[in-house]
Amino acid sequence: MRFGIPLLGDRIAPRCTFADSVLLVTTKRRRIQEQAIVPLEGNTWADLATLLVEHEVDTLVCGGISQSTSESIRARNVDVIDNVAGTSEEILEALRKERIHPGFGLDSDLADEDGDGGNRLGQALETPHEEAPGGATLLQVGRAGRLLNCLECQERVCFQGQPCPFVSLPPPHAYTEETRGVLEAAWDVALEEERTLCRLAEVAYFALELGCRRVGVAYCVDLQEPAAIVTGVFQRFFEVVPVCCRVGGILSPGGGMKRDGSSDGESGCDPCSIAAVLNASHTDLNVLVGLCVGADCLFNRESKAMVTTLFVKDKSLANNPIGAVYSHYYLKDI
Repeated sequence: MRFGIPLLGDRIAPRCTFADSVLLVTTKRRRIQEQAIVPLEGNTWADLATLLVEHEVDTLVCGGISQSTSESIRARNVDVIDNVAGTSEEILEALRKERIHPGFGLDSDLADEDGDGGNRLGQALETPHEEAPGGATLLQVGRAGRLLNCLECQERVCFQGQPCPFVSLPPPHAYTEETRGVLEAAWDVALEEERTLCRLAEVAYFALELGCRRVGVAYCVDLQEPAAIVTGVFQRFFEVVPVCCRVGGILSPGGGMKRDGSSDGESGCDPCSIAAVLNASHTDLNVLVGLCVGADCLFNRESKAMVTTLFVKDKSLANNPIGAVYSHYYLKDI
């Protein structure tokens, strides 16, 4: 059996096409007969597929892989074992013991000793449970007391509308009228069939369906221009209260006041003051526009109204943080 394993450095690449090399391994009777590392030229599924075919690979062992890439690889008579994590040595050891399987390495404590590559969630419910907020019972998963990890589940009965068998949650009919109303509004927007809505439109339509009259915009000073545009759009439908992150007037660490009353330091983000202003304004919904990591956490905690995020700030990726997931450079740099 010949395996191809995309690597990023010394670890299996989080996304198979964004790898710098491919580890080629030939096994027979639980022994590794050959192994070699070849560079991967290019970052497309075609580059990867060409390499696998050229080196007569039987099975691709990889991290994340899109459905289309997986189908294209399989069409070339190459099997795929996906969602695998670990170092090259860990993967080699798993190949020696014939224990490689989808999800391997995502939680090493769930790996059993007999090499069974099936769904381990059901086998792992051996630890006590704890009470979750709201009275729900959250079962701990894993022999080391780890909590539920949906990424490891292979049954995914929740996709068919069945509740997860590994947690005890309140039934939907126990939700408050307000909660049901919010969920129904969210579903109406998310399941819109006649139009493909951008996020800005989704937020506006969601607020309209909820009957919001006043909307708060909590924005970072670095995103003042887009915040002004968003405010203009929302003002077509609602009263809008845009509040800047510097509203509290506090100084960042190291800042101070000069004798003439001016500051020799930079003012810092004060999310608690933003929330206080919007709470006093009795907003029905607050929209985040670029608050810093951590500041958004505090704002969410302090806000009395529901909060949704419209934009996030990413200084390196033009406010598009998901780009890091698909970037060889950024994944390697983290």
